[in-house]
Order: sequence, then structure tokens, then C-alpha cells
Amino acid sequence: LGGIAKGYAAGRVRTILREAGVTSAIISLGGNVAAVGKKPDGSAWTVGLQDPDRPEAYFGTVSIEDACVVTSGAYQRYFEENGVCYHHILDPHTGCPAESGVKSVSVVAQDDTLADALSTALFVMGLDAGAELWNSSGLSFEAVFVTDDNTVWITPGLAGRYRSDRPYQILE
Repeated sequence: LGGIAKGYAAGRVRTILREAGVTSAIISLGGNVAAVGKKPDGSAWTVGLQDPDRPEAYFGTVSIEDACVVTSGAYQRYFEENGVCYHHILDPHTGCPAESGVKSVSVVAQDDTLADALSTALFVMGLDAGAELWNSSGLSFEAVFVTDDNTVWITPGLAGRYRSDRPYQILE
């Protein structure tokens, strides 16, 4: 359930807020940020993307309106044993921590549960398979990948909404 529970909870909170007449809100559930509508001033919400190498810092931001941003990464929940780092995102094929060539994946979508599931799945899949899923699945989402060599890749739908001082590449 860890791969979808916070997304489901955020989606339920957004639904409850909307049903109560709330038109502007931001919800943060540790790695999951969900927005109801726009900010009270009518502008988009700006969500920071945590730097996998410096968790106290952000490497970029994404603007959202009535959507969510969910990030999965190997840098927050882990332990070290005999000099080896074991993180919490497991590859279902091996049962071991995923080694996919990415440090973090952030997914932007309207559907909180889908975004939560996809951020974990794309982390396990890695950049190439993740880009293929984005291209061929018909699912409505955008993504930001940070690879092990610190290259940032974004899907084209984020080109006008992603901001960073760091260079980045746009997936095709």
C-alpha cells in the first residue's frame, strides 16, 4: 500500500475540500503535494522538487493548478549495512532495492493515486522504460527524472511549468 496510500489519502482530502466548497488549498503529505484550484491570488501553486543529493534543498520547481506532485526517491528511507546502502523502493523482479539509474522521479498529474503509483513504478523502471511508458500508455501525467549522473529529464508537458537554475533535458 505504500506506493499508493498517501496518493489515495491526498485525493480523498481534495475531494472532501471541494465538496465543502473550498476552491483554493494546498495539501502536503511528505513527498506528495496536492493542490485544489489555484492560489487565492489566481496564480498557480509552485512546488519545490527535493534535491536527492541535498534533501534540505530544491533542484527545481513545478507550477500546478488543481493537480498533484508526487516524488519517489532513494534518499529518505534507507539504512546502511557493511557500507552498502539499502533504500525502501524494491524491484518486484528481484525483491531487492531498485537499481534503475535514477535517484528520484516526480510525477505531476490530476489523479493523486495514479501519481503515487507512477512515481514508484517509474523509479523502478528507470528513465528509458519510464519514458516509453509516458509515450505509449495513454495515461495523463508528466514527470521529472533525476538520473544517477544528476542529469534532469522532464516530459514535454512540463516545459512551461518547470523552473530550475540547473540544466535539464526534455524527453522526446
